Amino acid sequence: MPRQSGMADREPCPWRIVDDIGGAFSMGAIGGSAWHTIKGIRMSPKGAKMAGAVSAVTARAPVLGGQFAVWGGLFACCDCTLTAIRQKEDPWNAIMSGAATGGILAARAGPQAMASAAVVGGVLLALIEGMGIMISRAFAPPVPTAEDYQQMMQQDVTAPPTAGGLYPTGGFAPSQAAPPADTAPPDGSMVFSSDSDGTTFRTEGSSGDSSETSKSSSWFSS
Repeated sequence: MPRQSGMADREPCPWRIVDDIGGAFSMGAIGGSAWHTIKGIRMSPKGAKMAGAVSAVTARAPVLGGQFAVWGGLFACCDCTLTAIRQKEDPWNAIMSGAATGGILAARAGPQAMASAAVVGGVLLALIEGMGIMISRAFAPPVPTAEDYQQMMQQDVTAPPTAGGLYPTGGFAPSQAAPPADTAPPDGSMVFSSDSDGTTFRTEGSSGDSSETSKSSSWFSS
């Protein structure tokens, strides 16, 4: 099933329903505790503000958490149903699920209230999905261009780092060892011998004649 939504890392159905119910209850309980703590302190008389805050939190915070849990459970059920029907996950599932959830929760108030709640739920989820897409695009890495791909193909990621111009062409770096001089070369090959004065290149052919060329070791003087 293709996943086109920015919330592709959510739990799969039906575990998503349990996850959304628990998350919504926690959100409502924590937010309700903070809200009713402040409200209880403000509404309580002097000398009983802390007791009033604790009483308000104990009485109202679980209720608000339960309301959030009902909303989250209905939303997750509608989302999983639309995902199974449409066989794909995209922002339209969340928008339609929000509208359906709002309408179901307001069904006892009549058709007019049901339609109004459905519109509010759909618009709210559309804003949330739009903000999520904008944030994901803002923080996403740039898409590589054709020039970037060509530059990546030209670079050898396995090559060790080198300093350009440090060693002459054909020379040996200090970390590289010259071929042993006592190795018998095949016909027509080149023999390398190294001493304190420089490097000698000798070419031996099949007829036995050879030629030598000395290269000074003072590479860094030039």
